[in-house]
Amino acid sequence: MPQPGTEMRKQLLADGLFHLIGERIVSGELAPGARIRDAALAAELAVSRTPVREALQRLERIGLVTMYPSRYTEVTLVTAESIARARAFAGMQAGFIARLTSERLTEDELATASVLIGRIAETVFDAAACSQARRDAIRYLSARSGDPLHQHLFDDASLTLARALKDYAITPEERPVVIAACEELTAALRRHDADAAERACREIYGVR
Repeated sequence: MPQPGTEMRKQLLADGLFHLIGERIVSGELAPGARIRDAALAAELAVSRTPVREALQRLERIGLVTMYPSRYTEVTLVTAESIARARAFAGMQAGFIARLTSERLTEDELATASVLIGRIAETVFDAAACSQARRDAIRYLSARSGDPLHQHLFDDASLTLARALKDYAITPEERPVVIAACEELTAALRRHDADAAERACREIYGVR
């Protein structure tokens, strides 16, 4: 009979591996097309194969890998189509998060959110830095949305979105729009305007 807490520890291990492997994919350490062998990965991380397989199955569900049973797991490719889908999904979901959060932030949280949103505007010339700034800002807002289910779903999806969008360059024509949207998002959150916050957040991702 399993000891109390055993299942929880297994779940925490699988969750940790999911994020660890996912971040390796996002960073490019595990590049598109790279093959992952669960036995080798388990040996490297000094864990059993079961939580590694569980983590890989979860990564497959969000589109970061494809599993070939009894053979290997392969990191999926990033295409123009997947980038476009990621932008649309991220913009819609981030807008919804901004709406949920607009009436919940304390003054201290508003101050932190303002700094994080400001970093998006400051990094519009650098694709990777801007992608990370967007991720940091939306993750901060998501954690304060008051919706644990949506927060969990977005946390999983954020790995896929981060990889797809990390090299997405904002064009010179789009930069003033994104900078203005960042200013409007901060202002909308301060005045607790859910509609404006959602619109501005979508604009940051080029979703209208």
